[in-house]
Amino acid sequence: MIRVNATGCSLVDNLYSHVDFTTEVYEKLVSRTPGDGGLSTGGLVFSEAFAEFADEKYDTVLASLTGSGAPDSSNIGGPGIVPILHAAQVKQSTDIHYRFAGVVGRDDNGRRFRELLAKAGFPFDHYTESDLPTPSTDVLSDPDFNGGRGERTFINTIGAAGAYGSESLPENFFDADFLLFGGTALVPPLHDTLDKLCRRGREAGAFVMVTTVYDFRNEARFKGRPWPLVEDYRNIDLLVVDREEALKLSGEASPEAAMAWFLAKGSRAVVVTQGADDVLLGISHRRYLTPGCSSMPTCRYADEVVAGLVEPRDTTGCGDNFVGGLIDSVAHQMAADGEAGLNLEEAVVSGIAAGSVALTCLGGVYYESRQGQKFEAMQPYLKAYRRELADIAEMAEGDEAAQGDSEDLS
Repeated sequence: MIRVNATGCSLVDNLYSHVDFTTEVYEKLVSRTPGDGGLSTGGLVFSEAFAEFADEKYDTVLASLTGSGAPDSSNIGGPGIVPILHAAQVKQSTDIHYRFAGVVGRDDNGRRFRELLAKAGFPFDHYTESDLPTPSTDVLSDPDFNGGRGERTFINTIGAAGAYGSESLPENFFDADFLLFGGTALVPPLHDTLDKLCRRGREAGAFVMVTTVYDFRNEARFKGRPWPLVEDYRNIDLLVVDREEALKLSGEASPEAAMAWFLAKGSRAVVVTQGADDVLLGISHRRYLTPGCSSMPTCRYADEVVAGLVEPRDTTGCGDNFVGGLIDSVAHQMAADGEAGLNLEEAVVSGIAAGSVALTCLGGVYYESRQGQKFEAMQPYLKAYRRELADIAEMAEGDEAAQGDSEDLS
C-alpha cells in the first residue's frame, strides 16, 4: 500500500459575489502604502492586519464591505488540501491511501468546512479542533470592476493555522511512502520548520513533495529580498512552484534560471507553472526516468472548451488541481512500479488534465454526485492532450528530418 500523508494550507473560501469596489466604504479601506494592512485590489491582506488598519473588529468591517453577515457561497480551499481531494477522488488503485492533517475552529467556518469535506467524500479523522478561528479566506468579488472584466480581493484569516506546528501533526504522520507539504506559508509554524520536516521525511524513507503559495508574510518581512523556504533542498524530491513564487524564492530574473537554481541547490525535480504558458520541468536525480530540463504546453482543447462555456466558471483552484494530478500520477507510479523510476512528464499530463477540468467549474473542488465522476470528466482532456503532444512530437521529427535533408544537399 502507498500511504500519502499531507499537511499545509487547508481553509474555507467564502465568496461575497457582489461587492462594489468603487464605493466610499471600499476606497477608504484600500492600502495607501505597501504592507500597511489595507485592502489590495486583486491581492491578499491578512484579516488581523486589515482590522488594525480599519481600526474596527474584523467582522464589523467585513459586514460594512459586503452588506451581509453571510457569504453567498463557501468552498474548501488551500494548496494543501485541494490537491489531496482531487487525488483521492480520481484514484484507480485501492493500494493508495490518502489522509490530511489540519486544523479547524469551533465556529461557523469550521462547521462549513466539515460539511464541505463530507460532501467531497473525504474523512475528517486527522483534523484537530481549536478554539481559535478556522483558517479562511474571504473573497470579495466585483464583477463590474475594470470595465466589466471583474476583479477579486482576498482577506485571509490564519486563525488556528497560526498555532499548528510540527507538534500538532499525528504521531505516525511520517510513517508514509509519500509526504506532501502544501502551501505552508499560510501555516507559519509549519513553514518556519519546513527544513526539519523535509529532512525527517527523507530520513523516514518517504518521497517528499513541497508546493508553494505566495508568501505574503515573508514578502513583508524581507522587503524584496528572496523568501526563505528550506536550507537544504536535497531533502525535496519534487518542488512545485508557480512563476512568481519561483522568482521570489530564488532571487533569479527568469523562471528558467530559477529552476536551475533549485536544481543546483539539490532539489531532485522541479516543476514551474506559468498559467497559460508552458510548464517547465527540471530533473537532476536518477530516480526519474528523464533527467534534464524541458517544457510542456498547456492544453489547447481545454481553451476551446472554456471558450464555448456559458455556465459560470473561474480559474480558482486550477493550480491546486494541477498539483493534485501530479500527486495522483506519482502515487500510482509508485504503487505500480515501486523503485523502477518515476516519469515526471506523465505526471504533468495528469496535472494538465486535472487543471483543465477545474477551468470548467466554479471553485477548486469538484463535488461528485457519484463516485468516479471526476475521473470520467478528465478523460476527454487526457485524450486530447496526449494527441496534442503526439502532434508536436511528429512536427519536431519532421523539422529534424527536413533539416537533415538540407544538410545532406549542401
